[in-house]
Amino acid sequence: MRIPFHSELRYHQGMKEKLRQHFLKIGPRRFVLMTVFSLLILDLLTGYSFRMSLTQNGFSEKLVQISIEQAKLQASDLSAETLAEVHGLMNKSIDFMLGLILVNNLFFYFFYLRKKLWAYSYVSFYSLTAGLLSVSLVLDKHISTGWLIFNLATIPMYIYLFLGIKLLKEETTLVPKKKGQ
Repeated sequence: MRIPFHSELRYHQGMKEKLRQHFLKIGPRRFVLMTVFSLLILDLLTGYSFRMSLTQNGFSEKLVQISIEQAKLQASDLSAETLAEVHGLMNKSIDFMLGLILVNNLFFYFFYLRKKLWAYSYVSFYSLTAGLLSVSLVLDKHISTGWLIFNLATIPMYIYLFLGIKLLKEETTLVPKKKGQ
């Protein structure tokens, strides 16, 4: 393991301070609003793109086939109406799951707007992991071109938001004061 030299530490601190000043120019409150709005739009676009990708790949059909096999049935044993209902159920289940994720995120976004430290933790972790997920999806060999372009575009957005969230913690949350301060 290499120990950084003193000049390298000063360089990193200088870059950190320049970034912090950049985010402060935007304004802490405006940055929080921009972050919540951006993450909400990214959630909606990601959910829509994910849903379209599942539809194009015949995901619900595969789930129906697996369900039929698990029940030790044949597709010919079921009527066309029954198969259509099961397909509909699978699609609605996926929509419901995506809706739950969105409602969960909205809950944390709302309390991040209210400067809650625990919501800050969720939003910062979420922006970091969403960026990492985008990187992993870009590396996936079975990804469509549209989904690839979308994920490539979101990586710098998530990194930018994560850095701003981390660097403006004291300005954007109600951080409890330590004893003796």
